Amino acid sequence: MCERVIPEEQGDEHHLVPKSKGGKKIVRLHRICHDQIHSIFTDAQLAKKFSTIETILEDPAIRTFVTWLRNKPPGFSDSAKESRQSFRRGR
Repeated sequence: MCERVIPEEQGDEHHLVPKSKGGKKIVRLHRICHDQIHSIFTDAQLAKKFSTIETILEDPAIRTFVTWLRNKPPGFSDSAKESRQSFRRGR
């Protein structure tokens, strides 16, 4: 998603449609990218509207995050992220 190399210890598998919604297809992401996706979107939002990397990247909050993250080193990790509540409204 952020186009950086994913170190083995920093990788997570992301279900494009959440398992709770019947999803099976996965992509490998940095843990920080995966955490950010789930801090912004609910499972219902991911299943209904954000079920591809392309649609996730269309979201302004994700674009801002990726722009910030893109030049960080591959192993960069940061636990600070917005809460879901601040982004759920209006989606």
